[in-house]
Amino acid sequence: MPQRVVDREIVILKTCVDPATARLLVQRVKRNFFVRLGLLKPKSYEIRFISAQKYYEPFIIVGGRYAVDYCKRYIFKVRVNEKMQSIVILGKRFRPDPSSGVVRLEGEGHFHYENQAHFILDRMGREVMPQKLIYAAYAEEQLDNLEEISKKLKEVKVSPQQVIEFLRSRIAKRPSDAERVTKEWFEVNQRTVIYIPTYELAFQNINTGRTEIVKIDGIVGKIARVRWWHLPQTPPFYWSLTSS
Repeated sequence: MPQRVVDREIVILKTCVDPATARLLVQRVKRNFFVRLGLLKPKSYEIRFISAQKYYEPFIIVGGRYAVDYCKRYIFKVRVNEKMQSIVILGKRFRPDPSSGVVRLEGEGHFHYENQAHFILDRMGREVMPQKLIYAAYAEEQLDNLEEISKKLKEVKVSPQQVIEFLRSRIAKRPSDAERVTKEWFEVNQRTVIYIPTYELAFQNINTGRTEIVKIDGIVGKIARVRWWHLPQTPPFYWSLTSS
């Protein structure tokens, strides 16, 4: 199948939530992450801040178009005058069935089918809902400190070819009634990797040792719980929220 694939574009979005604000946002709701029995919350002073990190979470936007021209056989039944012995169409003679007075005309119908769509994948290649990415209007990061930022970019685990194959599997499907294909093509017209600034903060209940990891996106300040564990251990990262 002929195909066309555009070059991949990289977009790193600008951080709008500073580190101090990120920590304050979590401080306000940190008790909610340590609820016991559905309603019992620890005191605020019983939850201590452990550590944090900032990184850029990648999301892949891939879009394309698939089109096919195809044919399938058609049989037309034409009822003619009962006295008619034959009928000539385009120089070809057809005789009606003596019992029914019906002439069977065989032809080929030509059809065109198109399908196009866009999808969003996370860095593991899993599809996510479009609502996950609401950042189209936000500015790109100024890359004066590209070397420093590049150290914080999360690795994309899915290869470019796997992304293309994902798109192909979703949109490049021939119609089930296609008997003969005359032309078929597939194109990838968007391949964009968007890196979203993200904070991860770790808090611990000093009474139980339970630790919670909380994620905050660095653009709109949305908070999400990541994971927790009971062992009184410190996560394997250290980063001061007063850092730039």
